[in-house]
Amino acid sequence: MLYLQTVAKSHQQLTEMDSRLTTPRRSESFRSATNKLDISYQSAVSATPGGLTYGTLRERALARRVFFEDASFPANDTSLAIRYKSFSEPIEWMRPHDISKRPKFISKNPGNFAVQSGSLSDTWLLPAFSCLTVAPTLIRKCIPEEQAFNEQYAGIFRFRFWRYGEWVEVVVDDRLPTHKGQLIFLRNSDPNEFWAPLLEKAYAKLYGSYSAIHGGQLHGALQDLTGGVTDTFQFREHATTLQRVIDLSMCRATLMAATIAAPVGSVPHRQLPNGLVTGRGYSVTGYAEFPHEGSNVVLVRLRNPWGPAEFKGAWNRQSGLWSKVPDDIKKRLGFSDLTDNEFWMPFSEFSKLFTSLELCHLPPEAWNMEPRMRHRHPWKAAEAHRQWRKGYNAGGGLNSQIFQCNNQFYMELQKQSNVILSLMQKYHSFGQQNNFIPCGLLVFQSPKGRINRLPAGHFATSKPIATVGILAERDMVSFSTLPAGGYVVVPCTARAGLEGKYCLRMFTDDKDAVIRELDEPDTCIASYVDRHLDSDTMYILRSRFLMFCNRYEEIDGYGLRQMLCHKPSASTASLLCCEPEKLDMSIERLFLSAETCKAAVTIEDKDMNGRLNYIEFLSLLQKLLLWQRIYKKYAVGNGSVIDSYSLRNAFKLAGFTLSNRVLEALVLRFSAKDYTNLEGFINAVVKLHVAHQVVKLIERHRQVSADQPGMTDAENRKYLQELLRAAIYS
Repeated sequence: MLYLQTVAKSHQQLTEMDSRLTTPRRSESFRSATNKLDISYQSAVSATPGGLTYGTLRERALARRVFFEDASFPANDTSLAIRYKSFSEPIEWMRPHDISKRPKFISKNPGNFAVQSGSLSDTWLLPAFSCLTVAPTLIRKCIPEEQAFNEQYAGIFRFRFWRYGEWVEVVVDDRLPTHKGQLIFLRNSDPNEFWAPLLEKAYAKLYGSYSAIHGGQLHGALQDLTGGVTDTFQFREHATTLQRVIDLSMCRATLMAATIAAPVGSVPHRQLPNGLVTGRGYSVTGYAEFPHEGSNVVLVRLRNPWGPAEFKGAWNRQSGLWSKVPDDIKKRLGFSDLTDNEFWMPFSEFSKLFTSLELCHLPPEAWNMEPRMRHRHPWKAAEAHRQWRKGYNAGGGLNSQIFQCNNQFYMELQKQSNVILSLMQKYHSFGQQNNFIPCGLLVFQSPKGRINRLPAGHFATSKPIATVGILAERDMVSFSTLPAGGYVVVPCTARAGLEGKYCLRMFTDDKDAVIRELDEPDTCIASYVDRHLDSDTMYILRSRFLMFCNRYEEIDGYGLRQMLCHKPSASTASLLCCEPEKLDMSIERLFLSAETCKAAVTIEDKDMNGRLNYIEFLSLLQKLLLWQRIYKKYAVGNGSVIDSYSLRNAFKLAGFTLSNRVLEALVLRFSAKDYTNLEGFINAVVKLHVAHQVVKLIERHRQVSADQPGMTDAENRKYLQELLRAAIYS
């Protein structure tokens, strides 16, 4: 019985499955990978000179009747960034029509991959593109085909690459480095075709120079071309699970490439007796198991991107073993359709000879756009772009006392599933230097149905069940198999206070998995004051109020400031005293700026006249007393500041629960160098009060609009005025 690693799902079933790959509405900023990439692609960053579009640059060149020259990536040694001492003559930059009499951009479908290496090529683009031969639509996404050497030719071409969550368009001129009239890097097998060397030039521009993309890593190139999550699988470290990984990858939307490492000190690209070459990537395009002479044989199909395959081992193209395989099995294996670059080899020899496997797990939108991938299962995926901010969520590692301040992401698996986690740091291209911080991922078990953030106590008593370690790298990936249950993923830095931007991506083969960011709801609960003013203090307050009010017995922000900082007599107790053993509140001087006092007045100023009567003043004073007590509870040092990492708990005591984004905004607005002083804290609480009042105003208008759908323009204008006044007045 023939066993092929393909998925016999109908197109309709797979489409229905893909339609369910969504993220819960509760965390709108935590989008599914499909939605995120679509938005990014529509607003792709353009790496063009002066920020001009490809179309504008081409039209300018055509109007001036000149060929485009890219000053940002000049045709000289600056763009090469390599010295080629082996050349007796200098490198000459030539346009395609100087190299060929009949140049073409694409003469064949790039999915056929007729590309060769030049005299100096060791770029990883070639094997990466070889992996994409199973998904030609993805190639066309990188290489816009509406380009040619026709009447619209102006010496300018464009390509697209995936960079940190978005597709960027890179524009280059078509001057290519040559030696004695021959391209020194990538070239098409058809000497009249030029999409490959032009693509390579655009890729070199993306990273700053040709030298920057040589001697690189295959998984990085795969990610730049597809936007997938890439990982390296070392054979010796995972020998027992190698076949399971290949089995899973052939069933899923995953691309693979295998590499034979060259021994230390040996020639980098040495041909082995079986015809294969060390140090080069071979794309894995097939995997099959079928009966043969009383037992099962397991084969792996590979593609050699560097030229015709010369594999001389068992099950090569000329092997006599194929004569004993039934024709129906050979047909299903596509034996007669093998290209010159493809060959089959035994899995046993494959696992002993090759040393590493590069995996590229494609996001759902890549699976959805590629018809040749539809027979495979898509991954369920979600991604979140966040950043560690000092004083807010840069909580450090597990040994940190503020570890719980890190962002937390929840994943609930309905069955045992394979899970891929990727933590990617924000990186630069276009020649900029990257300075990555040490960071990693920790995975904890959690009760099912979790919505709110896990408290500090949970991490103090629980150990992580999975981690990628703490590394200072562009992308860290974890592949694990987890049983059904709830899990919390925490991206963290090596120590508290380190700042950096990151993208977290979560892939699973459980189509019913629930993935969301843990957060707190934005609520406002009336503050409860458990202390009272005694009769003597009330008399003093009333007398002082009359000192600073106007003739209508109203006090404004300036009067409130004078009253709070008024120096009492020696016999008078202090205002806003927070001694826990006393039930009575007494008076202590409070120094706040006039702007803070004016802002505080807005909380109780119902008619927006800028003043408070005595009853309104007492209500505000009680709130100030409560906020003072809360502030002193979390104050550090000499009591002059509060650690901004403590703000979430402090606001909760003041009657507010805050979502991550609202808390971040408050920290940015009212904190400095990880700390918040008393005035900043009071201003933050005032802002929260007014913001919730605005929300209530909006909800009230929405309800009135539903009850009275025929509201007049005058009524709508009045509502808008109220809304603007409430926002501005605060």
